[in-house]
Amino acid sequence: MFISQKMDKLSFEAHCSLAFFFRISLVLYSNFHDKTFKVPYTDVDYKVFTDAARHMVEGRSPFERDTYRYTPLLALLLTPNIFLNENCGKILFSCVDILIAILIKRIVARQNCNKKLQHACALIWLYNPFTIVISTRGNADSVAVLLVMLTLDLFQQNKFILAGLLHAVSVHFRLYPIVFSIPMYFSLNEKNTLIPNKNQLKLVLSCVSLITFLTVINYYFYGYKYVYESLIYHMIRKDTKHNFSVYFYMLYLSANHPPNIIQKILILLPQLMLLLLLSYKFSRKSELPFAMFTQAMVMVTYNPVLTSQYFFWYLSLLPLCLPRIGLSSTRSLSLCFIWILSQGLWLLAAYFLEFQGLNTFTLIWISSILFFAVNVKILSDIIAYYKY
Repeated sequence: MFISQKMDKLSFEAHCSLAFFFRISLVLYSNFHDKTFKVPYTDVDYKVFTDAARHMVEGRSPFERDTYRYTPLLALLLTPNIFLNENCGKILFSCVDILIAILIKRIVARQNCNKKLQHACALIWLYNPFTIVISTRGNADSVAVLLVMLTLDLFQQNKFILAGLLHAVSVHFRLYPIVFSIPMYFSLNEKNTLIPNKNQLKLVLSCVSLITFLTVINYYFYGYKYVYESLIYHMIRKDTKHNFSVYFYMLYLSANHPPNIIQKILILLPQLMLLLLLSYKFSRKSELPFAMFTQAMVMVTYNPVLTSQYFFWYLSLLPLCLPRIGLSSTRSLSLCFIWILSQGLWLLAAYFLEFQGLNTFTLIWISSILFFAVNVKILSDIIAYYKY
């Protein structure tokens, strides 16, 4: 109780400083952990980012590093890892977390919420253990989230050209924000006409122009390797390890078979239909944060590839929607509990497979089905209790 009262008295700036301190402490701890324990704290992708950055510093292509499948901008951001210290990237991602919290507070403030609720929504991001761990492990998705938040912030200020440009950068950095294009476009068409209006044209033309430019300039420097690794690979990818997806076992069993077009259509069709329906249902500009949240959660839940950092995509948007979600505290805690429990069951089965060498594929598949059902239940409850 004493600690809670002290926390309540802290200013938002003090909370940001404290949250940053927690993150830096974990960054320092990660160096000890990685040298001491069998299971590393640092994300394996962080080493990939750092190696790609080293290639750029040496005047080579970042794609010469096997499994580097991201924009060259990310490798460029991580070059201080080579010049200064290997922890620079983790510190950068921790700083980005704080900027995201500031943007969450600004965006929530536009929903006519009192300051206490604005702070609460931002603090949910700042002190979320999942958020803290993902960034301090060296995962770069916090940068993608920042770009999405900046896009939404500019969009709500009616700066549609700037919003389109930021949206282009976010899609270039990480492909998933492309699904937000649908609700953003719909929300600018208040009369539901087929002819694009002035604001829609501003958004689309600025976004398409910059995406085209970024693609051409990277193709010029890195050739087809860039196109394949950062774009095509993510569309044909099959991930049979560390994959929460309900399609995991099917993809594992068919890993050595040629691509099946009918199978791909059946996998993508439910996802596409839900994305379109939700974009249409929540097509008002005032409902855009919620539309984006539902889009992100559908895309992650129904995706054939699903790893832990993907949760970042919708957890970052959830605080923006909390003022309008009328779930009781008991129901909210219950949903959080079953989400964590179902995820824990999958991780336990995956641990026995990965580190103990036991054949737990069937158990992982059953856990994936349970986790899928839990996510569908959570999303349906959130939509049902959303206040229009």
